[in-house]
Amino acid sequence: MEKQNLKGKGTMGGKALLPLVVFLIFSLGTALITGSSKTIPALIFFVIAAGVALMMNKERTFWEKLDTFSEGWGNSNIVTMIMIFLLAGAFSTVSRESGSVQSVVNFFLSYLPTNLIVGGMFVIGCFMSLATGTSVGTIVALNPTAMGIIETTGIAPAFMVGAVISGAMFGDNLSVISDTTIVATTLTGVEMKDKFRANIAIALPAAILTFIIFTLRSSNFAAVSFGVLEYDIIKILPYFVVLATSLMGVNVFAVLILGIFLSGGIGIFQGMYT
Repeated sequence: MEKQNLKGKGTMGGKALLPLVVFLIFSLGTALITGSSKTIPALIFFVIAAGVALMMNKERTFWEKLDTFSEGWGNSNIVTMIMIFLLAGAFSTVSRESGSVQSVVNFFLSYLPTNLIVGGMFVIGCFMSLATGTSVGTIVALNPTAMGIIETTGIAPAFMVGAVISGAMFGDNLSVISDTTIVATTLTGVEMKDKFRANIAIALPAAILTFIIFTLRSSNFAAVSFGVLEYDIIKILPYFVVLATSLMGVNVFAVLILGIFLSGGIGIFQGMYT
C-alpha cells in the first residue's frame, strides 16, 4: 500500500538520477576537453543540474518544487536569500563582461554636465543598484570608472567613491530584487509593495538632498571633457527590463534569470563572449 502511495506521488524511478548524470557529464566533460577541472567553477554545473531537477515531475508546480529544494538545504528563507544573491551576482557579472556597465556609465555621463560629475556618479549608482539589487556589485562595477574620473579631474578619491557607495546603498535599500529586502519582508510578513512605499518616502528625500550636497560641493571643479563617450542602448536594455519587471511584481527568480539570459544573449550576439 505504501509503494502504491509513493507511486501516486510521482515516483520517477531511474529518471530521478538525471540531474546527477547531467552534473557528471558537464563536470567530467569539461575537464576532459580543457584538461583541467578548475576551468569552470563546479557551482555552474550544480546550478545546471538543479535546473534540470526543477523541470522534472510535471505533477508538481515549479514553486512547489522550489520550496522542496530550499527546505532540503535548511531554512527556506536563508536559502532563498542565497539563491537570489547568486543570481544577482551572476547578472551583475554577465552584464559587466558584456559591456553593459560601461554603456550605462557612458550614457549618463554623455548627458550630464561634467561639472556635476560627482552627483552624476551618485545617480548612476542609484540606478544600477536599484536595477540589480546588489550594492556590492554596483560598487565593484563603478569604482574603476570613478577612479578614472579622479585621475582626470583631481577630485578627492574619498569624495568620488563616497558618491558611488551612497548611490549603491540607496538602490539596494529600495530594490525589490535585493536578497536582504526579500528575506526581511518574508520574515516580517510584510508585502514588498508596502515596504517599497514606506522606504521611498524616507530614502527619496534623502537621495535628493545628497545629490544637491554632492553637486554644490563639486561645483568648484572645472568642467572637463571626456571626449566622445560611446554607448549602446541594446546593452543598457537588460537593466531597464530587470527594473521594469521587478517593479511590475514579477517573481524575483524569473526577473534575474531573464536578466542573465538577456544580457548574456546580447554579449554572445555582439561577440563579447567566446
